[in-house]
Amino acid sequence: MKVVLIQCPVWGTREPPAALVQLSGHLKSLGIDTRCFDLNNHLYRRRSDEISTMWAWEQSMSWYDGGWVRGFFGSISKVIDEFTDAIAGCEPGLAAFSVSASTYHASCFMADMIKRRRRGIKVIFGGPAFLDPGYIGKAFSDSPADFLAIGDGETILPALIRALDTGGPIESCPGLYYRKGKRSVYTGDAGDFSLLDKMAFMDYSDLKIEDYDDAVHVAMMSSRGCVWKCAYCSTRAFARGYRAMSAERIHQEITYHRICNFDAKRKDNLGHIDFMDLEFNGRMDRVKEFCRLMIDYPPCAFLPQMKWVANAIIHPDLDRDMLQMIKDAGCRKLIFGIETGSERVLKLMKKPYSVNVAKRIIKDAFEAGLEVTTNFMFGFPGETEEDFQKTLDFVKEVGKYIERVYPSRTYCAVEQFSYMQEHLEEFGIKPPVNHHLYWETADGTNTYPVRLERCSRFEELCSGLGVKVDCGVKTSVEMDNWYNLGHYYEYGREYAKAAEYFLKYLEKDPKNEIVLSRVKAIRRQQGLTSVMKKELEKYVGREG
Repeated sequence: MKVVLIQCPVWGTREPPAALVQLSGHLKSLGIDTRCFDLNNHLYRRRSDEISTMWAWEQSMSWYDGGWVRGFFGSISKVIDEFTDAIAGCEPGLAAFSVSASTYHASCFMADMIKRRRRGIKVIFGGPAFLDPGYIGKAFSDSPADFLAIGDGETILPALIRALDTGGPIESCPGLYYRKGKRSVYTGDAGDFSLLDKMAFMDYSDLKIEDYDDAVHVAMMSSRGCVWKCAYCSTRAFARGYRAMSAERIHQEITYHRICNFDAKRKDNLGHIDFMDLEFNGRMDRVKEFCRLMIDYPPCAFLPQMKWVANAIIHPDLDRDMLQMIKDAGCRKLIFGIETGSERVLKLMKKPYSVNVAKRIIKDAFEAGLEVTTNFMFGFPGETEEDFQKTLDFVKEVGKYIERVYPSRTYCAVEQFSYMQEHLEEFGIKPPVNHHLYWETADGTNTYPVRLERCSRFEELCSGLGVKVDCGVKTSVEMDNWYNLGHYYEYGREYAKAAEYFLKYLEKDPKNEIVLSRVKAIRRQQGLTSVMKKELEKYVGREG
């Protein structure tokens, strides 16, 4: 049976989707005929100026609206038809979609298109979305999916493919929900795929590295799960425990990809690795062994040294000698989730490290020659103005050792499946939380505009200190703030204030389809002044 793996929007565009290239390699190693299709990158490469910001993660909310997705795909029906024909032309027996909340509606639409075009094909959805029981019944209602996978695809897909090939019982395939009449049946827990060293290398034969934003790097996930359990993070729900590849296995795959991407005319064809692990140093012994291998046996030693970047946790074993070894092994940058400079807020977050240890590691990393990026959040429930000032003081003290900061553009989201979401009362959050960004505390002191304002002050301080601020958006930070405040006030039905911010945005980007659609909707609301209506009519006309 031939299998197609499909990524729908909205997703990242910096590198091929990790889930697809990893699963493709695994399935092919088992002798399963597999093809990969990335609709997300296909549309991104063909985007117009009017929709360019739809792939900015902070401005991707339209993809969560099923009506908007159907309308958008309808407006580019020729492109969608051609993409669907390419999939159907492979004559697959199974189409597997990698689904998250951001890709759900597009996946439902494309599953229906493929079912119409390819008679008899089976469709399976898998991914973090289906940890939410509500999505299980919803997916069977909204889409023609035959199966929903709960767990690691490396375990679930091969068993299902064998059953479909041989006519075996689906009940024997763990980790699946499947349709049985008017109800769904669950086959039981599939367990975690723990033998990461046994996985085949990632397969880029369909999704070429050079077709993505960063054409000279490989993104690699060498571990799954996290050794910490931060209150705001949803990872604990879908990554039970911590599993990691051995240092030798990582070194082998890096060497393999560098050889495969070698081009004598362009010796930087594969110059660096981005580790996508939540934390690369979950096991410090593994880091030390990996560094020793990279120093003693450099991948393609006749080429410039392979560089790499990794997320890391603040760990006391990151002493000067260890950081120097990391640098000597080719590491260019370490990215630390600092989040706050307040010990009190760290305890609320359940982040098990000390601010003083963080300061020492940042300074030592800088002196070892490493670039350091630090991530920060704003307005964690319980954070006071005094706590926030400690974050500013932290940056003032160690800013000279930081190459750049990344201020979270969601400020502090209530992530689904996180400990915080499941214990709102403990964190003083006013229930219910109907929007993960727009929550507020029960006492009313912590709101979305408050969090945004703290982020803005943080950025202003960093810029004044000469610390680079990674904006993360495809517009200016100022425009991103206007966009988000417009949505916030529209969500709260304060239409005049929403219009005020959307109009500021349109002055800079008058053809943005998403903002224009919001302005058209607001134009019909009551309570707008005649002056405001005239301003809106400049962009959408009287019929808007």
